[in-house]
Amino acid sequence: MNHFNEKEFEDICSIFHTNPRVEEKTIYVGSSFFNKMETAVQNDRRGEVVFCVIRPNGKIITVRSSDYPSGIYRIPTGGIGYNEDIAAAVYRETKEELGLDVEVLNFAGVIKIRLEYDREHVMFYSYLFILKETGGNILVDASDDEVSEVMEVDMDGLEKVSDSLAEIPGKWNDWGKFRHVTTNAVYKYLKENEVMA
Repeated sequence: MNHFNEKEFEDICSIFHTNPRVEEKTIYVGSSFFNKMETAVQNDRRGEVVFCVIRPNGKIITVRSSDYPSGIYRIPTGGIGYNEDIAAAVYRETKEELGLDVEVLNFAGVIKIRLEYDREHVMFYSYLFILKETGGNILVDASDDEVSEVMEVDMDGLEKVSDSLAEIPGKWNDWGKFRHVTTNAVYKYLKENEVMA
């Protein structure tokens, strides 16, 4: 179930002229989060696009929804359907969730996330994109209301956002571990490639 499409990955690399990294991560989660993710994968979602948008002022967009724990933000993401083109998904999701037009600066890679509970597992694929904002009005032009607040951060701020996700206690812990993987991957990519220099 939900196998990684190597040909599709190669095509994306070719479109954006990149040779990105492929990482594999295992996250051990509880039954509630596992069941939620398993259901999403079974029904309509094989993975997600992770969109790091760099604003004209050089800051990075992080987002939160109104139901998140206090002070928690993350790099935005959007689901990829089983028959959806990944490159098209990144533009669609950025417009729907943030109301922005963007240009792809880099396809930074994919994280093959293995979510494990007890003796079961489900695979989920996160495709990382580094984008430059080219137009639109943030949140005003968004067509859905999933994002309730935006916070612009520099690299130090992004590191703090990432660290906060890894340390959420209680019922949000599994979600935080999951979201930490993608936000931290973006942070590491930007730092290693000196994108923000």
